[in-house]
Parts: sequence; structure tokens; C-alpha cells
Amino acid sequence: MRNLSQKINSEVARLYTERRNRAHQVRDERQAGLYRRHPELKALDEKLTAAGFAKLKAALETPGRQAEVSDHFRRLEEERSMLLTSLGLADNYLEPAYHCRACRDTGRLEGGWCPCRKQAVQSILPVYLPDPMDREATFSAFNLNLFEGEARAVMADYLQMAQIYTGHFDRIRDRNLFFTGTTGTGKTFLMQSIGHRLMDEGRSVVYVTAPNLFDIIMRYKRQQLSYRPDPELLEEAEMLYNAIYGWDLLLLDDLGTEMATQDTIAQLITLLDARQNRKLATIIASNQAHHKFSETKYDNRITSRLRGNFLIYPFMGSDLRLTSKEGR
Repeated sequence: MRNLSQKINSEVARLYTERRNRAHQVRDERQAGLYRRHPELKALDEKLTAAGFAKLKAALETPGRQAEVSDHFRRLEEERSMLLTSLGLADNYLEPAYHCRACRDTGRLEGGWCPCRKQAVQSILPVYLPDPMDREATFSAFNLNLFEGEARAVMADYLQMAQIYTGHFDRIRDRNLFFTGTTGTGKTFLMQSIGHRLMDEGRSVVYVTAPNLFDIIMRYKRQQLSYRPDPELLEEAEMLYNAIYGWDLLLLDDLGTEMATQDTIAQLITLLDARQNRKLATIIASNQAHHKFSETKYDNRITSRLRGNFLIYPFMGSDLRLTSKEGR
């Protein structure tokens, strides 16, 4: 069974192959269209191809004719350049329009990976996270009619807030949000809608529930402390760990459902502080009110961070899951 890193690498390779094939297909279609409209261009390109072979053959078999053949090839090039100018085409009109011009959709540059590979991994990794996001969770699918009375008005404001949040993600000062409310009041759906919109705009977003978050951290720490860590398990754990610590937006759901210990409290404080110091955004959803965290599982250090570094959004209404079930 392949591990996570192997699956990711395979998906990334497939993505780059698809991009290259698409770029070449578009190039070929464009060339065919130009040849249909300008048959003289096709004829000249065919002459250039034949002259190129003749030039190579002369270099290998008849060196005495090399100057003559090269001169003929140069004149054809000049003729082609003049024709392209008259048609309003650049000399490199047959260059494929790669998604990434730097690496030509290979993912590699001389000396290492192309920066676009990180973006490719970021677009693929969420599928393999322990908590995949609901694809239906989008702003357009957010149904305010499911809410009644005051809850509907509040959720309309929250939906508008979320759209402004994503539309001005780079410029807003307060990017940490805390969604609190009882089960089934739309916290996860709105959180994931924000995530999907930012992912569509090229942002790196990781969604994870609290129990799985602490499991990821523990697996990474375990591999780090191991005398002989498994290279594949370490790479996998490091990939997930780096995502929750370093991606643009962390969506942490169901905080408070995990088994709280001194270790998990310390890990949560470290994570929140690290992301705050790096100016990375975090959105947390919990069924518990933020001011009750110190009364239940967490101490005042967590409550202080939530109050000081997060905008608090209380969600209202009854359980939408039960409401929709009763309506069926």
C-alpha cells in the first residue's frame, strides 16, 4: 500500500502531465487553424523543416556543402520572419502556453523544485487529509431559508462577513475567527465555504477536526523523537504538520471534542501562537462558548488567546440536520 507522500507525488506528476498535454493540444489546434487560413505559412514551415534536415545531413555527410545549405536555411528563416510580421505573429507563436512558463509544466528548475510545485501539492493534499471538506459547502449553496426569525438575520450578516473576509483576505487586519454555537447551526458549512472560496483563489487551506489535529501533531513528534524514524512515515507526518503550521488558512473544527490533556493544551497554545506570530489566519469552530473553555477542558491561557486574537461569532438556531431530516 502506497503511503501519503507517494500518492501526492503521483497526483502531482499526473497534474503536470495533463497540463503539458493541454498546452501542446492548444498549440497544435492553433497551428492547424493558422495553416488553414494561411497555407503559405504551412508551405514555408515545411520548407524550413526540410532545409533543417538537409543542414544536418550536410554536416554529417557532405561538409563541403555545409555553407551553401546553411545559407539557404538562413534565407528561409528570414522569409518566414517577414511573413510572420505581415500576419501579426511573433516568432515564437508555436510556443505552448504552459501553465507555468518557468518550468514548462515539469515542476522542476535547475537545482530543485519549481515554486509552482508547492501550489500543486496544496491543491491536492486536502483530498488526502483525514477530514475532507464537503464540496457542496459554498457561498452560493448557503441557504438562509433554513434559518428562522432572528437566526436568519444573524446568518445573513455572517454570510456577508464571510464574503468580505475572502474578498479582502490580504488586507483585513483581524483574520482569526471563532465560530461558537450548538450542533448543526451552520458553523462548519460557513467555515468550509470560506475555505473553498480561498482555495479557488489559489490560497493554501487545510481543514481538520480537533481530534485529528492532535493526532497529526503526535505522529509527527513521535517520528521526530524516534531513534530510527521510518523515512516514509516521517515524510508523511511532516507534510501534514507543515500544512497545519504553515498554510495560509487553518480551519479547525469541533474544538472541545478531543480528549484534553496537558499535552494537547500545550500543543494548541504552541500552534495558535506560531500561526499568530507568522500572521497566518485561523478559523475555529466549537460547540462550546469561548468563555467556558476554562471551565471545562482548557485553562485561562486558551481563553485569553481566543478573546484577544479572535473575532467571536455566536451561531443561533436549532439543529439544521434534524430540521432537514424532519422535513423529508
